[in-house]
Amino acid sequence: MYIEYYIIENLLINYIIISCTSILIKENNNVKKKWMGASLGAIYSVAYLYPSLHILFTIPLKIIIIILITLVSFSYKSKKEYTRTLLVFLLANIFISGSTYFVIYFTGIDHMKISFIIICAYLSCELLKYIYKDIKMIKYIKEFTKTITISLLNHSYTCKALLDSGNLLKDPISKSDIIIIKASILKDIIPNINLNYENNFIDAKKADEIINTLDDEISTRVRVIPYRHAGSNKTSMILGLKADYVEIDNRKIGNIVLGITNFNDEDYKAILNPTILSEA
Repeated sequence: MYIEYYIIENLLINYIIISCTSILIKENNNVKKKWMGASLGAIYSVAYLYPSLHILFTIPLKIIIIILITLVSFSYKSKKEYTRTLLVFLLANIFISGSTYFVIYFTGIDHMKISFIIICAYLSCELLKYIYKDIKMIKYIKEFTKTITISLLNHSYTCKALLDSGNLLKDPISKSDIIIIKASILKDIIPNINLNYENNFIDAKKADEIINTLDDEISTRVRVIPYRHAGSNKTSMILGLKADYVEIDNRKIGNIVLGITNFNDEDYKAILNPTILSEA
């Protein structure tokens, strides 16, 4: 094995790993810093060719080298940000290096074929970006949704709610917070309630028609809530019902009105204002 091929191979793989890390952490670090970090890693890799330098590959020194590479290759504003960068760099290193050499040994292709090694590293980087993106998306969805239990007239229904700071609706009279829910939820809680209106919003005539179909126990809970579309001066209304309470994170939260609409989304059935959690 020619040493120059070995150095070029490690230089390019290190550059791919550093570039992949930059993409994952969304840092636009300059090319010079990335090449500096890649060069440091390539120089360190040369020591593998000299058995007398085996001391450089003890765990403490490996940790020091990794820290030096990340310090040279990336910028950071705090210890927390640097720790995150270091962990993502280790993840990229393990995944790309491991998957690359797995393919090489699995296929039996000569280790000296640098172009194949670089292609494997690049494809591993692309795969890692998709995997990391999916992980981030799952985390995002988990952080921005809550499982809530709605209690109304001794009936209850559990569903997933989206946390949306854009939902700032309040009942204009009682000032109760409003949770937007799909009309179908109340059909499960109160089967005889008539909510078969086609649009998300209603007018005063339609609201009166719906209220007249309800018995006294339900009608006393009805609220008509003014709603204005973003970017529009037209005010519509949605029908609301005062809930007994809504349970979120094992906390029972009262003074909540359920705003009934027919929004189209299969991932969640309610829209929750995050301030409700902070006020509870």
